[in-house]
Amino acid sequence: MNHDLKLPYEMIYDERLQIRRPILHVDYDELEIDVQAEFELLCQQVCACIPEQIKCFEIEYLLTFDSLKEVEDERLFFAINEQLNDLSSRISDLNILFLHIEGSFVSHSVHA
Repeated sequence: MNHDLKLPYEMIYDERLQIRRPILHVDYDELEIDVQAEFELLCQQVCACIPEQIKCFEIEYLLTFDSLKEVEDERLFFAINEQLNDLSSRISDLNILFLHIEGSFVSHSVHA
């Protein structure tokens, strides 16, 4: 078996987004029909996870935002704002990933 052969796609766990994501190493049209079907199924499985992950990040965002009411220390205030910015970025990136795979944004409300 040749270990130098690279698979045309892989699924990697994205720690930041906390989901598995598909990575295609060749043009989609270069894939054999059966491999295209496998890849599309994996992409659909990823898309099925995205709305729930967005919801989890939104809940975390709301809880973090509520904590600002109690903050009196300026450094803590800015640290919490950085957390909020990071969560917003993750939510946006999940929406973009969904759009990239599905061709549309998440169609139903996932807000907490």
